[in-house]
Amino acid sequence: MMRPRMRSYKCAVCKWQGTLEPIDPGDAAPCPECGVYLYPLSWMQTWGVALSLVGLSVVGVMLFVLLRGP
Repeated sequence: MMRPRMRSYKCAVCKWQGTLEPIDPGDAAPCPECGVYLYPLSWMQTWGVALSLVGLSVVGVMLFVLLRGP
C-alpha cells in the first residue's frame, strides 16, 4: 500500500495552514475550512528562510574565526 503524499498548504482566504493529501496530479487540494482550491507552498516558502539563516550564521562564524587570527 502506498503512503499518502502530504504537502504543506496555506489558504489566503481563511488563513488555514497545514498539511493535506493532494487530490490531483497538480498537487492541488481543497481548503478544509472554506473549500478554496489550494496550491502547495514551495520549498522556499516552507524551509528556505530557516536554512538561509543557518547558512548565514555558518558563514558569519567562519569569517569571524578567519579574520580574528591566532
